[in-house]
Amino acid sequence: MIQPKTLLKVADNSGAQEVMCIRILGTKYTFIGNVIVAVIKKTIPRMSFERSEVIRAVIVRTCKELKRDNGIIIRYDENAAVLIDKDGNPKGTRIFGVIPQELRKFNFTKIISLAPDIL
Repeated sequence: MIQPKTLLKVADNSGAQEVMCIRILGTKYTFIGNVIVAVIKKTIPRMSFERSEVIRAVIVRTCKELKRDNGIIIRYDENAAVLIDKDGNPKGTRIFGVIPQELRKFNFTKIISLAPDIL
């Protein structure tokens, strides 16, 4: 469960390493597949993003359990997000780690196609 002021790791190679959620679009709390507005807290040196830049991101992993219709419960070790633009396309060219298949329901097919593993 992600709420404002939650720190998230970035799961792509866009240049940011850590972001902080500042606004959730649509609900009070967010889960996998929701879009948030975040601020960049930590970056890789000499990359396109700067610290304290405001961006949009989609949640791809949460520590809170996700229950599927067939009874499987999925829980990750960390909260992670992928940076996106206004059209929903990822800013990076590679995705790191496992991505859940629930993102397909939210039309983030470009993120799914870049992911190495889909759970």
